[in-house]
Amino acid sequence: MESTARYPSPSKAKFAQLIVGCIGLFVAMDITVVGLLIEPMKHELGLSDVQIGLIHSTAFFGAYGVFAIPMGILVDRSTRVRLLLAAVVLWCGSLFLIGLSHDVWLLALAKGIMGLALALTYPAAMSLMADYFPPAKRAFPSVTFGMGQDVGAGVGMLVGGVGFSALVALVASSPQALGGLSPWRAVSLIFAGCGVLLIPAVAMLREPPRMERQASGSGSLIALWHFRSLLIPILIGMMALGGLVSGLRTWFAPALMRLYKLQPGDFALWLSLIMLIGGFTGHALSSRLVTLAHAQGGDRKAMLLATVAAVICVPSCFLAMTSAVWGFAILMTVFAIASGIAVAIPVIILNVRLPNELRGLSMGLYVVLLSISGMMGAPLIGYVSQQLGGDQMLGQAMAVVGAPFAALAAISFVFATRESVTERERRFAAAHQVSTQGI
Repeated sequence: MESTARYPSPSKAKFAQLIVGCIGLFVAMDITVVGLLIEPMKHELGLSDVQIGLIHSTAFFGAYGVFAIPMGILVDRSTRVRLLLAAVVLWCGSLFLIGLSHDVWLLALAKGIMGLALALTYPAAMSLMADYFPPAKRAFPSVTFGMGQDVGAGVGMLVGGVGFSALVALVASSPQALGGLSPWRAVSLIFAGCGVLLIPAVAMLREPPRMERQASGSGSLIALWHFRSLLIPILIGMMALGGLVSGLRTWFAPALMRLYKLQPGDFALWLSLIMLIGGFTGHALSSRLVTLAHAQGGDRKAMLLATVAAVICVPSCFLAMTSAVWGFAILMTVFAIASGIAVAIPVIILNVRLPNELRGLSMGLYVVLLSISGMMGAPLIGYVSQQLGGDQMLGQAMAVVGAPFAALAAISFVFATRESVTERERRFAAAHQVSTQGI
């Protein structure tokens, strides 16, 4: 039966959108900061590149994937605001644990908790946006979390890089200035404390009524199977993009430090601006492109744009093989914009086209596949780098691993346009004897 509830007022919806964007900012800021601290963390704890990849990607994405479907189902059946609140608390706790870790396994546990928190955060945030905004106005809210992540990545790189360099200088002049803490540990603890300030704002959110509901009990994998011609190629493509983005982003800062002999303070400003402007532009363009594409050709045109963006990602994977830093910067800008578009367009389509009780489950399934590829991306680059000859082959390894991931995403997205949305929704409605009005 179709819901008779009304969408929340525009002011409440905009407030919720702001909070979701701030959560995305906080999440990406912390991930970026922890990635920025890889080199000092590696040297203090005596870790290899493979161990770094396993801790920072495998432990994180392993937990992210294991809990994704259960958390997605929980989002479809529980109070999403409370789940978001729990996720922010877990995230802050994981940062505190990272800052205090003196053991590889404790560090891996902290990253696992961070993965669990994100498994709660993403589907809950996407589901809330779908119930705060009607379908015709949902494209931009659907990329709000991603745009917040873009801002957070830039802020994390800038503040984390400059802050880390300042703390290094402070400890060099006064070894006991931080109470015996290493600068990278102090940065992690400071960012954890900043996250605590977000908790009251999340608690102010109100749970909206669930809109666009279909038949009772239809929120299952069997019901989701009716959308397989759209879902399967999109999920494969998103899985490939997950491995690409997580793998390359993990090694951006180490590549600049190893291959171009820079310190975090040397590249924090311009790298943060690229991550901020490039990623933000990619997500902002995606919402506009989807709106224009639907006016002309529906999903087919929108997915074609995602395909083109994925193709553009292929040459940008060679960024760390350029002879000068400016070449790295140009290709990284291209990568940030193109990957943002390629990731955001399929997410918008799923959040608009799938009925309410399938959104959390579909996002959970997406997260599982994203986690599998994310677990492989960074360690695989580290492994290939070692096989090619060591630290100075990191640029080649990023290209060898990243380019095939981007190509696979482009090929998969081509197959996502074979069947019209109208036909998918008609079959689903017929199977469950419901109306598709408002989808």
